Amino acid sequence: MSVSDEVHAELRRRLIAGHFDPGQKLKEEHIAADLGVSRTPVRAAIQRLVSEGLLEATPKRGAVVSEWRTTDTEEIFELRVLAEGQAAAWATRHITSEDTDRMDALNARIERAVNEKPKGYLDEVKGANLSFHMALYETCGSARLRMFGANLLEYPMVTGGFYIYSDVDARESIRQHTEIVNALRSRNPDWARSALTSHLCAAIERFRRYRRAERNADFPDQPRL
Repeated sequence: MSVSDEVHAELRRRLIAGHFDPGQKLKEEHIAADLGVSRTPVRAAIQRLVSEGLLEATPKRGAVVSEWRTTDTEEIFELRVLAEGQAAAWATRHITSEDTDRMDALNARIERAVNEKPKGYLDEVKGANLSFHMALYETCGSARLRMFGANLLEYPMVTGGFYIYSDVDARESIRQHTEIVNALRSRNPDWARSALTSHLCAAIERFRRYRRAERNADFPDQPRL
């Protein structure tokens, strides 16, 4: 991996993790000093991040952190439906009983955390859910799809949205996880794809419902559409 690749990977990790605020300006010289590299690999990394939509170019050297819009979240979810649905279908060819047992155990962790709500339980739910969905890519048999899907799962605004879930929503999500595992155990690719698609489409609808509620709270006198 080149220095530019390393700088790109580190900046991308920080951006996705929310280390920088939306609209914050990133200057080449500051990043170079922080990472202990010259400005040349930083400039190349910033250009790549601009092309990926995580940064926006400024007239002078450097860039600003892109705002995260509602349409961005929906786009990521729609890409996940396509990629993860394919991963679920292909996983039926390769998945083992040990893999499905592990996914069951991860789902049980989520259910226990939702029911008992210990301190920091949302972090437990987020971690177990991420591992559950990553298991589909790990067992799909395609390194390219695994790499693409793992990138989609990195965005915390997409995979960490459990704070908007009611208990009813969370339990329905757990039930959908169980159906996905049952489809994988049956080695039925159409069922696996359908179960995964239904699960993610339900997540999109929860997000839309939450955004509508936010807008109505901000503008209570506006007519509802």
